[in-house]
Amino acid sequence: MATELTDIGSIDRILGEMSLEEKAMFVIGSSPMSSKGFDKYGIPRIWTSDCCNGLNMFQYTVEKTFRQLEEEKGEKGESFDAEQFGIMGGLLVTVEELQKKAKQAAENGVDIPSSFDVISYPTGISQASTWNPEIANECARTVAKEFVKYGVDLILSPNINVHRDPLCGRLSESYSEDPYLVSRIGEAVVAGLQDEGIIANPKHFVANSQEKDRLTINEKIPMRALREIYLPGFKACVDAGALTIMSAYNKINDESCAMNKWLLTDVLKNEWGFKGCVISDWGASYEQVESVDAGTDLTMPGPRGYKCIIQAVEEERLDIEKLDDACRRIMYVIVKSQLKMKKKVKFDIDEAKSVVERAAREGMILLKNDGILPMSQQNAKISFYGQRSKTFAANSEGSGKVPSNFFTHPYTRAEELLGAENVSFQKTDEDTTLIVAVVGADGQEGADRKTMDMDEADRIALDQAVSDAERYGKKLVIVCNSSGPITLVDYVEDANAILAPFFAGQAGGKAVVDAIFGLYTPSGKLTDTWPRLYSDTPAYKNYGGENKEVWYGEGIYVGYRWYDARKIKPLFPFGHGLSYTSFEIKNLKVQDTNIDNGNLEVEVEVTNTGSLTGAEVVQLYISAPKSDFDKPDKELKGFKKVYLDPGETTKIVFCIKKEDLAHYHCGLEDFITEPGLYRIMVGRSSEDIVVQQEVKLECRDPFGWNVITGIGKLVSNSKVVEILDEALQGDVMKICAIPIQYAPDRTLKEIWEDTRIKSWFESQGRSSEDMKQAWKFIQSEFEKL
Repeated sequence: MATELTDIGSIDRILGEMSLEEKAMFVIGSSPMSSKGFDKYGIPRIWTSDCCNGLNMFQYTVEKTFRQLEEEKGEKGESFDAEQFGIMGGLLVTVEELQKKAKQAAENGVDIPSSFDVISYPTGISQASTWNPEIANECARTVAKEFVKYGVDLILSPNINVHRDPLCGRLSESYSEDPYLVSRIGEAVVAGLQDEGIIANPKHFVANSQEKDRLTINEKIPMRALREIYLPGFKACVDAGALTIMSAYNKINDESCAMNKWLLTDVLKNEWGFKGCVISDWGASYEQVESVDAGTDLTMPGPRGYKCIIQAVEEERLDIEKLDDACRRIMYVIVKSQLKMKKKVKFDIDEAKSVVERAAREGMILLKNDGILPMSQQNAKISFYGQRSKTFAANSEGSGKVPSNFFTHPYTRAEELLGAENVSFQKTDEDTTLIVAVVGADGQEGADRKTMDMDEADRIALDQAVSDAERYGKKLVIVCNSSGPITLVDYVEDANAILAPFFAGQAGGKAVVDAIFGLYTPSGKLTDTWPRLYSDTPAYKNYGGENKEVWYGEGIYVGYRWYDARKIKPLFPFGHGLSYTSFEIKNLKVQDTNIDNGNLEVEVEVTNTGSLTGAEVVQLYISAPKSDFDKPDKELKGFKKVYLDPGETTKIVFCIKKEDLAHYHCGLEDFITEPGLYRIMVGRSSEDIVVQQEVKLECRDPFGWNVITGIGKLVSNSKVVEILDEALQGDVMKICAIPIQYAPDRTLKEIWEDTRIKSWFESQGRSSEDMKQAWKFIQSEFEKL
C-alpha cells in the first residue's frame, strides 16, 4: 500500500515509492490552473487563480469546465485532449467573452457562480497608497476568505515588481518605486493570505518591469540594482513565510528567469533559505528540463508533455536529485499550507464591502487643494466631465480584471447624495457649484502605455471642463482614475483640487465623491514620483528597449533617488499627499550610536493642529555618509501612519538596524554599512522634510583595510605591508611595483587573480594550495585591523 502524504516526514517515503514517470508528471501542471494530484499518495491538486484584485472569474470558469470535461471523459474511459475543447488558449479575456463562456459552461451543467457577485479589491498601487500595511493585510485576509469560498488554494499574488517606469502596463497591480515600501506592503499581504489558509505566490521573480516583449526581453541589470532595488521585496516575502514564488517571463542578464540557476537556486533557495516551491509564470518554462535543473519546481500551465524530463534523467542530463527536490518542495507546500484539511468558509460579503471601501478611502490621495475641499452638500450642484465619471475603472485589463456587480461610479454616487436633479453630465450653467473632471489612462497586461498622456477622449473632456470653469467662474476638481501618473503639467494650475484614487476597486467611485464632500479626510500618499514630463523619468529613452534587449542604465537611481540626484523638480514628489486637517512634526530625538552593538532609535512627535480628525504618514529618510562608494541622496527607511483627533499628540519611535543602512558592494559581493555622519530626516514626503539632524554612527569600516582596497592605499600602511610580506614570503613593494606605481587603484583581489602573484608563488616553488592559504591568512589578518 502506498504511503499517504500526511506530514513532512512522509514526503521522502513517497519520493522513494514514486516512479520516474510519476515524478516527471508531478512537476508539470495537470490543467490550466491546477497542479498534478495523485490519489494513491493522498496528494491533492493545488488550484490556483488570480489575484489580490479579486477572483478572476474567467480562470475560475476555465478550470471548472476543464475538470468537468476531464471527469466525464474519464468515466467513459476516453482520453482527454484539452486543446480539443479550446480551453488552453490565453487566459486574458473581455467581460463580454467571459459572460459568453460562463453561459456556455452553465448550459453544460458546470457549477459556477451565476452572477458576478465577487468583490473587486483596490489594486496594488491603491493599497500601497494607504501607506498602511494593516490595510493591505486586511484586504489580503478578506480576499483569502473569498477564495476559500470558491475552493481556490493558491492566489497568484502579490505582484512585487518595482515601478521602474510609469508606462508599465501592469503598474497598477504592484506597489511602488521604492523597495522599502514594496517590502512592507508585500510582507503584510503574504501574511494576510496565508493566515487565512490561502497560499501566497509573490510574483514575478524578478524585474518584470515592462510588458513590451515580456516573453523574451533580455534585461541588462547591474548587480547592485538587482540587490538594492529589485530583489528586496521578494526577500521580504520569503522572510514573511511565502510558500511559493512565481518566476518571470523575462531574461535577467541573458538568462530566462524560469531557467536562471543563479536567481532560483543560488539566491532564492541557498542564500535566502527558501524552502517552498518555485512556480513558473504561465508558459515561462520555455525548456522544461533546463527549468527543473535551474530550480523551477512546478511548470504551469498543463497539460504538457513530461517525457523530455524522463529522457533527460535517463541520459544523465538532469540529476535525479533536482527532480526529487522539485517534487519534495511541492509536497512541502501542500503539507505546510494544510491543503488537505477542509477549510471553513468564513467569508461575509457585507464585511468584505466595508473592508474594500475603507481601503479605497485610505488610499485616496489629495494632490492639490486650494481650500475648495471639502465641499458642503447643501445646495450643491455638480457637473461631471469625462465618461469615467459614469464608468469608473476599478482595475486594469488582463489577469487582474475582476468583473463585479458592485462597482460604484462618481456620477451615480453624487446622485445618491444630492439627488439626480442636482447632477449633470458635461453641462455647466450659473447654478453649478462645482465641476468635476474624471480622467485617466488604462493599464493592460501584455502592453505598455505608449505615452504618459491621459486617454484622448478624457483630454477633450478636461479641456471642455477647464473652458467651462473659466467661462462660468466655477471651481474645478480633477480626478485621476488611472493606472499611474499621467501628464497634468498643463492642467495643474487650472485645477482647484486634484484627487488620485488610481484603480481603487469597486468602492473607488463612491470614495471620490465622499472625499469631495468631506465624509472622510483623505490620507493617501504617492508611492511613485509624479513627473512633470515623461522625459524627466529615470528610464526615459531606456525603457522598453529594442531588438528584445533593454539596459537598466539608471542602476539604483529609480524613482525619487533619480530626481534627487539630477536635481529635477517633479510635479508631485514621492510620498506626497495632503489632508483636510494639519499636522506638526516636532521634537526629533536621535543619539550617536555604535550600530555594531545596537540599533539606532529615532523618536519624533506628531500633533494634529487642525480642526478635523485625520491621519498623517510620518516618513523617515536617511542620508548616508559621503564617500567614494556612490549612494543616493536619501532613502526611505521607515514610515508610520497615525490617526489623531484635533489637538492630539503621539510619539513615534523608529528602530533602525545596521543592515537597514547597508548598500550592496559588487567588489565585496556583500551588503556593507559605513561608519560616519548620517543625516536623519523626518517629513511628509521625500521633498517635504520637516525636521532633521546629523548623527554619528560607529561600526566596522568595510573600506578600512580589505581585499578590495586599492594597492596604493594598502602599502601606505606599514602593518598591512607586514601582513602582505608574510603571506607572500617576499617584498610586496617589489612584487607589486608596477601596479603600485601605475595602477594604485587596482584592488588586492584583482592583483591576486592575475598572473603576477601566481608566477611569484611558482618561482618560490610554492603550490596553488599555498596560494589559497596565503589568501585566507590575508583576509583573516585584515579582519583584525
